[in-house]
Amino acid sequence: MKKINVLCAGAIIFTLSSCNGNDNSSQQQAVVPVTQEQPVQAAPVDTMAQAAQAQAQQAAAPAAATQALPGAITAFLKQHFPNATVVGVEPDHDHGGLEYDVYLNDGTQIDFDANNQWDQVESMKGVPAYFIPKGIANYVRSNYQNMAITKVNKEYHGYEIELANGLDLNFDSSGRFLGMDD
Repeated sequence: MKKINVLCAGAIIFTLSSCNGNDNSSQQQAVVPVTQEQPVQAAPVDTMAQAAQAQAQQAAAPAAATQALPGAITAFLKQHFPNATVVGVEPDHDHGGLEYDVYLNDGTQIDFDANNQWDQVESMKGVPAYFIPKGIANYVRSNYQNMAITKVNKEYHGYEIELANGLDLNFDSSGRFLGMDD
């Protein structure tokens, strides 16, 4: 038998009229509100309507995020990530202009500078080859076989690359290895 808890410590008593078919209006019954340990379930709602509403909201969010981007960035994303959907956009007013951090549904993050050019791409699945200069790709392939590049960052000196094992490698703009970061 389930343990019954009395609500509202003290003597809160509600009175209700007895509805037993007799017209005994003068009879009253004291009822003490109680709850059981099991949660009370809410009345059923139209789950199909909820599902449709949730689906519409999910579709609207990426569309709204994409509309917030400049046309050059939208075109870039369509060209290089045709199967991905924008799920978030963070405008950033650093460095004297409007920059964008764009998040895709496949887990990729692309940062764009004030000129709408990418300056960082990060993906735990591996950065697409398009973003990695050939010299850097060759160096990584030769020295870190089967190691994915999870982040490429354009720097003032060239590129900073992060590998799946956490190593950060620096290269000049021609793809020549400069060293590792700690």
